[in-house]
Amino acid sequence: MNQRLPDDMADDPWADWLLDSRSAGDPQYELRIQARVAQFVERALQPLLLHQGASLLDFGCGDGALGLRALQRWPAVQVVFADTSAELLRRASERAQAAGMYPRCRFVLLDGSGLAGVADQSLDAVATRAALAYVPDKPLALAEFHRVLRPGSTLSLAEPVFRDEALASCAERSALDAAGDGGDGGEAARLLGLLHRWRARQFPDTPEELAACSHCNFSERDLYAWALAAGFAHAHLELHIDCGPSLAPDWDSFARHTPHPFATSLRDVLDWECTPQEAELLEGLLRRTWEQGQMNAVERMAYLVARRP
Repeated sequence: MNQRLPDDMADDPWADWLLDSRSAGDPQYELRIQARVAQFVERALQPLLLHQGASLLDFGCGDGALGLRALQRWPAVQVVFADTSAELLRRASERAQAAGMYPRCRFVLLDGSGLAGVADQSLDAVATRAALAYVPDKPLALAEFHRVLRPGSTLSLAEPVFRDEALASCAERSALDAAGDGGDGGEAARLLGLLHRWRARQFPDTPEELAACSHCNFSERDLYAWALAAGFAHAHLELHIDCGPSLAPDWDSFARHTPHPFATSLRDVLDWECTPQEAELLEGLLRRTWEQGQMNAVERMAYLVARRP
């Protein structure tokens, strides 16, 4: 067996994931992902009614998908792009320049959960898309959103909820531990152990790891409760669960992609954490499932809209 793959392979995991590993470097896969992201963005922007001269914060902007769409949708609106990744802010800036919308933009490099670069009651809307989920102190972030919004302004969140995947991983680990990790349970138990080796590199598999994992240790109900505790009112939350075929165009892209910045790809697990015999067995099973069209993906997205009184 090869040496275990290091947990952090990049100086900037956000830029590395968004610009490469989420689509496995496959241009066709990236186009499909961008089309799906555009649907999330539209859903996050839909509740906002922005007047001429209004200002919107795109928190955790990444390469700017949400903020740039807002600039297109409302030609007289200003957008503050904020992210912890200097590289992604640079990409968002370049995209804004290329689209001729740079004069209506401001770029803020974030440090932790705070918004030190944004003044009190200076914004008319805050929107996120798969950003708050990764913030360790979500109540603090929501309190900051409340601080920077003017009275009567709107918060709109579109956030993935991974808790069910993590709970399933924990249950799987418990079952394997009870059975002795499949050592004497035949081929089915051996396969389950190998599958879990991959899944545990994507989602925590013990209660302790789950509690410490910022993008898995909360539910949509937690988001709702934290928003109210931060001072927001007139809150409405919807949980959308969608199951369908993977967006990956081929097996190789599927095996090399990761579902979030802190996950390890199946390909790396096969290469780094399995013996050649184990890798052949696991990849054979999963590839057959893929080729038979049975490799479905489940998305859980929480959409929360609330008003600052």
